This record gives sequence, C-alpha cells and structure tokens, in this order.
Amino acid sequence: FMDSAYAAGILHLVLGSFLLWIVPAQLVFFADLVAFPVSLFFSVRSIVSIWCLKKAPTTAHVYIDKKEGEEEPLHVQANDGSTTVVAQTTARSSIRNHQATKRSKDSIPGAPLRAQNNPPMIIETKRKVPLMRVIMLVAQLALFAMVLDFVYRPLVFPGKDLVVFRPGYVSHEAAKLHIRYPRQEHLEIRYRASGQNMPWESAGGLDPPTELTDFTTTVDLVNLRPSTKYQVELLSSQATVRADAVLLETAEFKTAPTPHSPTRMRFGTGSCIKPNFPYQLTTSPDIYGFASMLDHSDNLDMIMFMGDFIYADVPLYFGTTVEDYRRLYRQVYMTKSARRLVSRVPMLHVYDDHEIKNNWHNQNDAPMGNAMVAYSEYNGAPNPPAELPGRSFYNFTHGNIAFYAWDTRRYRTRWEDGSEKSSEATMLGDEQKTDFIRWLAKVNHTAAVKFVISSVPVTTAWSNFDSGQDTWRGYPTERNEILELTKYVPNLFFLSGDRHEMAAVELPSGNIEFSTSPISQFTFPFVGKFKRNVDGEKTLHYRRPGHVKYGIIDVDTQTDPDIPRITYSLYTTDVDNGLRPAWTYEAKGIPWV
Repeated sequence: FMDSAYAAGILHLVLGSFLLWIVPAQLVFFADLVAFPVSLFFSVRSIVSIWCLKKAPTTAHVYIDKKEGEEEPLHVQANDGSTTVVAQTTARSSIRNHQATKRSKDSIPGAPLRAQNNPPMIIETKRKVPLMRVIMLVAQLALFAMVLDFVYRPLVFPGKDLVVFRPGYVSHEAAKLHIRYPRQEHLEIRYRASGQNMPWESAGGLDPPTELTDFTTTVDLVNLRPSTKYQVELLSSQATVRADAVLLETAEFKTAPTPHSPTRMRFGTGSCIKPNFPYQLTTSPDIYGFASMLDHSDNLDMIMFMGDFIYADVPLYFGTTVEDYRRLYRQVYMTKSARRLVSRVPMLHVYDDHEIKNNWHNQNDAPMGNAMVAYSEYNGAPNPPAELPGRSFYNFTHGNIAFYAWDTRRYRTRWEDGSEKSSEATMLGDEQKTDFIRWLAKVNHTAAVKFVISSVPVTTAWSNFDSGQDTWRGYPTERNEILELTKYVPNLFFLSGDRHEMAAVELPSGNIEFSTSPISQFTFPFVGKFKRNVDGEKTLHYRRPGHVKYGIIDVDTQTDPDIPRITYSLYTTDVDNGLRPAWTYEAKGIPWV
C-alpha cells in the first residue's frame, strides 16, 4: 500500500494542477474528488504504519555483513523486510545469547556471514518517518484546499453586498448607466462634462433597486453633447453628520460623435473570462485579462465583449435557478480589475453558450429562461436597445461606423434529431436573418465601416470535435447565404470569440474576420485543430497559446473620409506583459460611397 500511496498522491496532484492551471474542466474536478480521498487514505495509512513500527520493538534476524578479517557493522533483517544498520556494540549482548553462527554449506570464501536457523531476537531500532511521504501529504491537502477555494468560492463569497456603477451603451446624446445597489437607500446621480470648474448637474433621484432584479437597474442619462467626456457620480441620499449625501461610486465615458460623421474610434474586443484563472492563492481573485486591458483603457471608446462572461458549468454546474446564474455575474463584478475597467470604459455584450450551458442549442428550453433573466439584469439591459422588443440582437452606430450584434444561440436549429446537417439548418432564425439583411441594405452606403459581431467564429478553419455543431462550420447553407451578401458590402468585418485561440482570416467573400479569445481563460495545451487556408479562406494570422488574448481595433474614417483605415492589434501578456501588440494588421479600406 506504500506504492499505492505514492501513485494515488501523484494522480491527485496531477488532476488538481490540471484543474487549477491548465483546463478547469468539470470532469477533471469529479475525477479529483475521487482521487483525493483515495490518496489521502493511502498516505495517512502509510505514515501511521511506519510511525507505529518506529515505536515498536522489531523482531529481526541478525547477520554480520563482513568479509573475514574485516570489521563491519551488523545488519538487521526486520520482519517487514527492511534492513537497518546497527553498530556491533549495540547488538553484541543479544548475539552472545544466541547460538553460534554456522557458515552455510554453499557459502564461498569471502562471502558475508549470515545466521542460519538462529531464533529471532528483539533489537531496538530507530526508524524515521519518510520525509517525502509527509511532504506529499501536506502537498495533497494544500492542493485540495486550493481546488475547493477555486470551485466553491461563489458559494462561500456570493457577493450579496456588491455595488456596481458603470456605463453601458453611449450614443451621441445619451448614456445608459447600470447600477447594482443592495441597500434600501434613495440614490442620486449627478454628472458633468470633464474639465476644470465644470458645474455638476443632477439627473434626479432614484428609488433603490429591489430584490426582484437582484438590486440592479438601468438609468438613461439624456440631453448630452456629442463627442464629450463626462464624469458621473452615484450618491446615497442618506445624510450624515458631515454631508447631505454620501458618494458611493464614480464612472466616466465619452459620448459618440453625431451620426454619419467621420470619426476616429478605438475599441477592445474579445470573449471568455474566468476569475482567478490560472489560479493564484489570494483573498482577492482577479481577472488578469481585464487587468491588462486597463493599461490601454484611457483611449478606449468601448469594449465589445462577445460572450462567455460567466462559465455556468465550469468547473462545476451549481444549478439552474436564477440565483445560481446571478451569483456568477457578481463574482466577475467583484474583482478589482473588472470594477475599475467597467467604470472607465463602456462595455457592450452578446451572450454565448456558457452563460447558459456548454454548447447550448436548445432554444428556449430550461434553463434558458432563468439564464437570460440574470444576463439581462447584469449585461443585457445596458446594451443598445433592440429594434424588435424582447430580442437580444441589436445594432448601433458610432459616427459613420456601424455595428450589428447577432444572437447565435436562441434561434439555432436543435441537434438531437440530426437536423443541423440539413440544408435548412439555421443559426440566426428567420426573424433575425431578415432584420440583419435589412440592416445590411441600410448601412451599405451610409456607414464607412461595418462590424458584425458573432459569438462563434464564421471561419470554418477550426475543426475541433464540436465545431461542426457549435460554430458556423455546422451551418454551411446559411453561412454561404450571408457571405454572398456581405461580399458586396465594402469595409465589412466580422468579430468573434469562443475558441480560446486567435485567428485572423480572409473569408471567401473577401471579408476579414478577427476571432479573439480568451480574454482571461484557459487555452488548450498542445492541441491545435486549426487548419490554415481551407475552403477558399486565407489565414492571415493564428495564435494558440496564451491565457490572455484580446484585440484592440482602431478605425479612422476622418483622415480620408472616402477610404477608411482599420487597424487590428492583438495583445497577449505573453509578449511584453501586454504592453505592446503581439501582432498588428492594417486592413485596406476601399471607397464606400
């Protein structure tokens, strides 16, 4: 069982390390839940057994391991099979009381002299508890404690007292402010244009949000000036001895330019985050990709987050209630980098599968409803308003730059009956596709640059085991139909995430896709299922490694209004800690009017 202790201990260390620092998979966690108690049992049993043998007298046979004429120590052959070196003086009195040692008949000159048929005798020997076994046990306990902290922290620290104050969608004349405030105090919002001695203006009072929405609400700040930086403050009207109101949180944003006007825009893009991954032993978990993005936040107009903001099923699926999902959003917003980033840069969202469950394709079946309630409360409500009420797909403009954000989960064809292989399989659904085609016609010659946001890649280059169903690779008919339209739309780009890798691909339509992820999550080690230059595509760049990868896109429609400039920069903490781009690509704009 001592060899079993080592084997079980090593298995637990491998599984736990894999979960914390490589891929936080649910199956790995379940395997570790089995491996840890087994390894703990064998390790403790091994140490206790040796400890008990240490204190007990040892029944042993004694032989003199020497050559004739040489003085050598005595060796004790114990009843557990181990051999202990004992000084001759230690055992001399015991040996004197035993029968004389006879040389074995088949012994040869110079061989060790061993006792033959002598009865066992009792010799006190000193045994040491193996240091490596103790170290192994301590390491197992410490690692499992870290695993439990990583997996169950949302339950232990649910973030009930979290306060959030951040800008969402910002147009040229209004801004959406997302608030979470769990105390029953009346609130006030005030704002002012950035600059010295600018007066504060009050946006009026606000009743405290209720538990019905997990204490969240969204407020519209209106009558703002285009292309202007603003500071906003959230105050509690709860008077104190020193002040009539208490400052709770601050935020800032810059309004968009007037519609259709030439402009310069800089925004971040990416998807997929998990707090405190790779794991660090800390009381304040962080999102390392957000920490890196903060280095560039002064010049960002917004961040387009393309799904997997939470991982409802990684490393453990806690349940399907609304609170199970809300708790995970609070975990993200509790991290220090998330709080700082979202208060300084407006963040817009689309959702993907892990906001519900891995590879979600079951339309409105449970738990879609509960998952979307939590998504709307924390990320959906501050988005641009949808033209069709109650929908999650939307579009908006920033000067003469247009955006359309798809909902790639709710309307896709179900898989169970194999219908995704049919030429009729859809990812967008009829209603959304019709709305998108209408938008294409509208912006074709009214916007200099267009961005289409897809939570999953449009390229077919990824051939992972699930890509035939989860990405656009599994919906070839509808994909081809869309690309047949977009190839006639000048300066249109696709932005996506999901694959935990980065790729820039020129699609068969001539449109370029920048697929960037994860902002802060795992990447598959030593596994690459990306195929370059397939199906009429041209691979411009591909990067697999890196727990932190995000893009920053610069758009300039002002220098030359007829021919825009679009520059994509990939950032990863593997290169200069994310302070300079790992790869840059300048797309060639074409005349669009």
